[in-house]
Formats: sequence, structure tokens, C-alpha cells
Amino acid sequence: MPRWGVLFALAVLAAAPLRADESPPPLLSGEVFSLQAQEVIVPLTTNWQARISTLVPEGGFVESGQLVVEFDGTEAAQQLEQQRETARTAQAVTERDLARLEKELVQAHFQHQLAEVDLELATLKAEIPEGVIGAIEYAENQLAREQATNALENSRQQLEDKRKSLRERQDQAVLDERKLEVQEAWWAQMLESFTIEARQPGYVIYGNHPWTRAKFQEGDNVQTSFRVAQVADTANLAVKVWINGVDRPRVAAGDPVSVRFDALPGRRFEGQITELSDSGSQRQEWGKADYYEGVVSLADGGEGELLPGMSALVEVLP
Repeated sequence: MPRWGVLFALAVLAAAPLRADESPPPLLSGEVFSLQAQEVIVPLTTNWQARISTLVPEGGFVESGQLVVEFDGTEAAQQLEQQRETARTAQAVTERDLARLEKELVQAHFQHQLAEVDLELATLKAEIPEGVIGAIEYAENQLAREQATNALENSRQQLEDKRKSLRERQDQAVLDERKLEVQEAWWAQMLESFTIEARQPGYVIYGNHPWTRAKFQEGDNVQTSFRVAQVADTANLAVKVWINGVDRPRVAAGDPVSVRFDALPGRRFEGQITELSDSGSQRQEWGKADYYEGVVSLADGGEGELLPGMSALVEVLP
């Protein structure tokens, strides 16, 4: 074949795209994580932000019940004390109002009894015959009985009004007390949520800021719902991988993989992709491409050798 023909054939072969089965297997970045990790989430606050005041050193081992993270609860503590002071003030006002209304009720009951006695006396006088006392005195007695009857009705109405006012104030006191108890319990629960203890033994692994991917540290201001850390045990480990959108069509659940860890040079672990996310998201530190999350289960769990947070390189096998 002429020399120019050989060069043309080589050029055509070089320009021809590789077939899918000739492409190198995808290499995925990954990280060891615990399938039974306790996630430490920033609790609810009034302004949706909190400051990390205490954070156990990363990699430290904690037992159940030990402190992991504490957020600054100064505002919540102040609000709780203010709420308790409000409750004490409201209780004093309630006791004063009830004492006044009870006193007014006693007075109204006394006035009602006096009105009953006055009516009885007026009735006795009104029953004296006109021929015995004369027309004028008889008419005056009749008028006095009518007035005593009206006074008794008025005292009865006032007595009922005082009873109603006392009942209403008592009912309002119950509602006010319940409202203050709920508000105080809410602040107490918020303050308690700022101290997070381990629910299981494990290693403390710091979380990454969702926007900058920087690890959280003591003194950081964080937003509610951020995952600032986790308590991860080593009994049930797997590898989380991130798949570039370009490689996503070439990766499927069930694919076998080979895993290497930076902390264990020269060692290889066999595994399988068990989970793949349906949607991707960007990772700021890796550019604008979309990445899909996946989970790799290891055939050999690596107990005693692997720790959460170790970086991994995962090769998808053909």
C-alpha cells in the first residue's frame, strides 16, 4: 500500500470514536460511611441560625449519652427565663383578680340576703288591713313592698352577674395558664435541643457545608436543618460514591466494583453498587456538572480496617 494510504488509514482509525465496550471503566470518587450513623442536625431556632459552641474533635469516639455537639442557647435561655417571669406575673394578677371577684361575690350575696329580709318585713306591713292603720299608711306599705320586691330582683341579678364574672375569670385563668405552660415548654424544649448527645457509641465525623463543602468547626454559624456531624459506628459500613452525569448511563445498580482506599495502599476490596439516585445535583467544589449519588456494599465489610470518612476510589468492572 502506498505510504499516503497507510497514513490515511491511521488517521481514519484515530478519528473513529471508541465503542462503548472499548471505553475504560468509570472511576468514581467515594467515601466510607456508616449505614447506622446518627445524624446531628441543627435544631430549630427563632432566626433559623445557630452557633456551634462545642463540638467533639473529629474522629473522637463517644459512648451513648456523651455530648457530641452543643449550640449556643443564650437567646433561648433568656426567653425561657422571661417566659417564666411572665408566668409568675400572670399568676399574681390572676390571684388578685380572683380574690377581688370572690370578695364582690360575698358582698353581693350579703346584699341579696338583706333584700330578702327587707321584702319579708315589707310584706308583713303590707298585709296589715287598711282599716287598722289608715289609707295613707296602707298605701305607703304597699309601695314599700313593691320597692323591696324590685330591690330583691336587682340584688339577685347582681349576685348572678358576680357569679358569672367569677366563673369567666376562672375559665380564663385556666386557659392563660395552659397557654403559658405551652410557651414555656416550647422554649425549654428548644433549649434542650441545643445539646445533642450520642444515642449510640461511635466515631464523630464532621459534616460539610452544603454550599462550600468546607467542614464545620466550633464557632461556625449554621442554619437550621444543616447536618453538622454524625456519630458513626463501624459495624455496618458501605461506600458512598458520586457519579458524573457523563458516566451515569454506564453505571447501573448491581454492577460489580473494585474499591481502593487511600488509607490502605495495596489493598483492594470487591463490592457491588446497590443503590443509585434518580436525580443529580451539583457539587460546588467539583464544578458545574451534575453528580448522582450511589451506594457500594462491600463483599468484605472491612471491619477493623475501615473507618467512616476514609476516601475511596471505586472502579466499575466490566
